[in-house]
Amino acid sequence: MKVKLPIDLLIIDILSVLLILIIIFIPATVARVILGLPFLLFFPGYVLVAALFPRSEMDAIERIALSFGMSIAVTTLIGLGLNYTSWGIRLETVLYSISLSSLFYRLSR
Repeated sequence: MKVKLPIDLLIIDILSVLLILIIIFIPATVARVILGLPFLLFFPGYVLVAALFPRSEMDAIERIALSFGMSIAVTTLIGLGLNYTSWGIRLETVLYSISLSSLFYRLSR
């Protein structure tokens, strides 16, 4: 059974893994900021929009705008949930929880 992963989601996966590796091995770089902003403000929403509307008639502009809005909502809710756990809101917990939520959205597709 072949699973076809769209190229846009594959690029998001590669950039997310690259960001995790940069944070682990080279903590203070400009690449961390360059990859970190889309990781928080775009990637979670884009994966969620791709899971909710896989074959829609949406334009690219609509998909991008909805992705930014959904990312802000998802990231806020993840932060709120982490605030009430024993792990708290730290770099590693936010990084791993957003990565796991994106993976969950992708698998639910």
